[in-house]
Amino acid sequence: MRGWLKSRMPRVDRPVLARIMTLWVLVVLLYFLWEMLHYAGLYATLAEWQFDQFGQFAPTLTFVLPVLLFGSPALLLLRDRHQRDDPRYADRSPVAAARISAIRFRQFLFVLASALLSAALVIALIALTRTADRRSDRVVTPDPVSVSRVDSGAATLRGTILYDRTAAYAQNLLVTRRGVRFAPIVAAGTDPATPQIAYFVELEPRDQARMLPNAQVEDRTGTLVRNNLPGSIERLYRYAGLQVTRPYYVLYNSTRTMRAPYWVVAVQLTLAGLVILIAGLLQTVHLRRTFGSAAPVGSTAPASS
Repeated sequence: MRGWLKSRMPRVDRPVLARIMTLWVLVVLLYFLWEMLHYAGLYATLAEWQFDQFGQFAPTLTFVLPVLLFGSPALLLLRDRHQRDDPRYADRSPVAAARISAIRFRQFLFVLASALLSAALVIALIALTRTADRRSDRVVTPDPVSVSRVDSGAATLRGTILYDRTAAYAQNLLVTRRGVRFAPIVAAGTDPATPQIAYFVELEPRDQARMLPNAQVEDRTGTLVRNNLPGSIERLYRYAGLQVTRPYYVLYNSTRTMRAPYWVVAVQLTLAGLVILIAGLLQTVHLRRTFGSAAPVGSTAPASS
């Protein structure tokens, strides 16, 4: 099958093909980065499967695997084209082939490490843009009918908080673990038995003792963020039978809470990138020890020990 595809590949200059394949890998990386930030598409599907099977999910692994799956065909095409066009492959000696393969593997490790570290930098920059603003003159009624006409940003929600529908979420911040609670908020007079939920609020520490059914109308001020519940919390509400609209909004009152999920993913991607970068450096050491720093690629001499 692979040979059939190679025989029917149009003749394209390698520099042009390299640019096309690099662009494809970049598009794949950015697309799955978008899915991760918005908890959507294949990323969300894989996360849901992990929740069902293991009770938790690994954000970095869930991001890296689709990137490798959809990006590797481009790398294989580029490698095959390189092997056909590169005169160094005219020498089919085992030593030359082994050295070239080792070099390609090192380049792959460096490219993957660069992609992961770049993604971590993008997410960290996005995290810095998330700021909770608790000063606003805009009053929003948590009515699902008008939710599509609401904009993100500072706002005051005026409605009834359903404390008995509170959901807790643990934010793992490497050296510490921080619990965050969210609760639906509905317009005054909404039937609490079967509400359609379009808004959620981040609860404050003083709300921990108020986990009973509530009919009081309250004002909560913070920053509205569109479709920004942690994926597991949104899943929990839907499985509990609540009708969560799309779009929906979350009112945050803490900058730390808004930024924490981004920091966690950024740190995980950074650690993964550093591990792969170290693997690439070790591969460089292996190349020098095995083939020598000045060994010609086409040499047929046996490798030095």
